[in-house]
Amino acid sequence: MKVCNGAVAFLLDAAHPDDRGVPEDLLLGDLWLGALTGAAKKVGSGVSTQPGAFGLSCKTGEVAFLASWHFRAGEGELWVASVGGEPVRLAPTASDFAWSPAGGVLAYVTPGQLGLRGREPVTIDGLRSIAWSPDGRQIAARAAASAGGALWLVDVASGAKREVAPGTSDFAFASDGELAVLGPPPPKGGDRPLLIGGKQVGRATALRFSPDARELALLSTAKQPGEATGDLYRLARAGGEPRLIAPRVSDYHWTTAGDLLCLARYDLRARSGVLTVSPAGGGEPREIAPRVQSFTAQGRRVLYLAQAPLKGDFKIELWTVDLAGAEAPRKIDEGVYGWELSPDGATLYYKARCAGGPRSCSLLRATMNGAAPATLLATNVAGFDLSEDGAHILLQQPHRGSARAVDLAVISASGAAPDKAKPFALEADASGRFADGQGRRVVYATLTAGKGGVYVAEVP
Repeated sequence: MKVCNGAVAFLLDAAHPDDRGVPEDLLLGDLWLGALTGAAKKVGSGVSTQPGAFGLSCKTGEVAFLASWHFRAGEGELWVASVGGEPVRLAPTASDFAWSPAGGVLAYVTPGQLGLRGREPVTIDGLRSIAWSPDGRQIAARAAASAGGALWLVDVASGAKREVAPGTSDFAFASDGELAVLGPPPPKGGDRPLLIGGKQVGRATALRFSPDARELALLSTAKQPGEATGDLYRLARAGGEPRLIAPRVSDYHWTTAGDLLCLARYDLRARSGVLTVSPAGGGEPREIAPRVQSFTAQGRRVLYLAQAPLKGDFKIELWTVDLAGAEAPRKIDEGVYGWELSPDGATLYYKARCAGGPRSCSLLRATMNGAAPATLLATNVAGFDLSEDGAHILLQQPHRGSARAVDLAVISASGAAPDKAKPFALEADASGRFADGQGRRVVYATLTAGKGGVYVAEVP
C-alpha cells in the first residue's frame, strides 16, 4: 500500500502464480488506485508483490506499474494510471521504471532502449538498470554485464547520451550530480577501479558519497575477496590517499553532519560488531560500543541495539549517544522491538517489555536527554505509527483470536496515557498508516471474512 499526494494505491487478491519454480512468497495481484476522499478503481492485474512493481508519483498523483508480470523473464507491461482516469499502456515489455525526483517524468527500461514518457526513446544495447540524478536532469543507464556493462549518461531535455565508462559493475550519484563508477571486478572478486569524472581515483568494492558530496566512504575487500565484510576507508573527493577507518566492516552510513558510522570487527556468528565513528571534520576514529547489532542516526543523534551478555545467552538493549556532545552513551531500555523519533528528535517512542513476542508489547515515551523516566502510553501493542507532525500515534493492538489481524486506535503522542484506547477499526491488516501529515486520516485494509477491502477513516 502506498499513499502520496492525496492518492492511495494497493494490491488486492494476491495469489501465487501457476508456476512451481516461483518462490512461495512471490505473489501476483490486482492493483487499485483511488483518491483518499473517494472510491478506488481497479487499474491493473498480474502486478507483483515485489518492491518496485508499482510506484506513486508525489508530483502528479499517478501510479506507474508493471502488469502481467513474468517472474522468470523479469518483465511485464508498463502502464500509467491517474485517479479517475483510464490506464494507459506505455510499453508492452519493460523490466524497470523510475519517477523523476524533480517532476512527473517517467523513465523506464525496455529491451535495448531507455524510455521517457512523451519523448523519443534512447537506444542503449543491453540496458539493465537506471537511476536519476538528484536534480532530475540526467539519467545514468547501465547495460547488463553480458552486454559489456557500459554506463551511459543521458540528458533528459535533449535525449543526448554519452558513454561514461565501459565494463562497469556499479555507480552512484553524489548530491551535486557527480557520478562515481566502479569498473569490472577481478576474476576472483574484490576491489574494482573507482572512477570520478572519467579518472581513476582509487579502488573499492562498494562506495557511498557523503551528504555534502566532498568525501566518499569506500569499502575494500582486497585482502579477502568475496567476504561479506571489508576495510572501510574515507577519501576526499578532491584527491589524496584514502584513510583507514576500521577493519571487517559490515555496515556503514553517513550522518547528515558528515560523521561516518560503521559496525567494525564484525562477528558473523554473533551478528554484531563494534559501533565506530569517524567524526565530521576530521579527527581519529573512536569506538562507541561493542556487540552492536544495528544502528540508526537522526542528525548527530545515534540509536543502537547492543547485546548484553547473560549466562549462556544475551539480552538486547537500546542505547543512544549524541555525537555532538561529550556525554557517554546512555541505556534507554531493554527488549526493544521498534522505535520512532519525534520530528525534532527530542522524544523517543518505542515498543518494549513484550510478553510472548513482538505482538504484545508496551508502548513507551521517553525524552532523549534522559531528564525523566519513560512514560507508559499503552499496553498490548503489536505496532504503531507516528504522524509526520509528531502529534498523534496510530496504535495496532492484536485482534483477539487472530495471529495476524490488529485493531486500530489513535492516541495523543504528547498527552497522558488513556485508560483504554478505543478502536475505530477491528480485524485490520498491520499495514495501516496515517494518510496525512497531521494524523487526521488513516488508510487501512480489513481482513474480516466477506468484508475485506481498503478504507480511509477520519479520526478525531
